Amino acid sequence: MERAKGEYILIVEDDIEVSSLINDILTSFNYNCVVVEDGKSALEIYNSNEPKFALVLSDLGLSKLGGVELFEQLYKINPQIKFIAMSGFGHQDVGDSLQAKGVKAFISKPFRIENLLKTIKDILDD
Repeated sequence: MERAKGEYILIVEDDIEVSSLINDILTSFNYNCVVVEDGKSALEIYNSNEPKFALVLSDLGLSKLGGVELFEQLYKINPQIKFIAMSGFGHQDVGDSLQAKGVKAFISKPFRIENLLKTIKDILDD
C-alpha cells in the first residue's frame, strides 16, 4: 500500500487498545495522528485549528459526546469534513443514516487493516 503524504488524522476511540493499534498502523504509513478518547475532547481539538485535520476517524459509542453528535457538531463547523464512523455494535443502520448526512464511510469493527487503509486513502484522494 502506498504511503501517505503526512496528512493529519484525528482518531476518536475510547478503547485504548484499539486506538493504539490504529495509531501505530496509520503512523507506520506516514499519517500524523492525534488520538482522543471522547467526543468532547475531539471537538475541542478540532476547533483549535492546530493541526488542520484531513480526516476524522471516530467510534460511534463514545462518552461525553457520542460519535453521531460529534459528526453533527463537526459538520456544522465544516460541511466538507471527511469523517469515517466505526462501530463494533452492529450500527449499520446508523452508519447508513450518517452516510446520507455526509459521513464519508462506515466501518464495522473488527475490520481488516487493509480495508481501513484503502478507505482512508480513497476518501483523502477524493
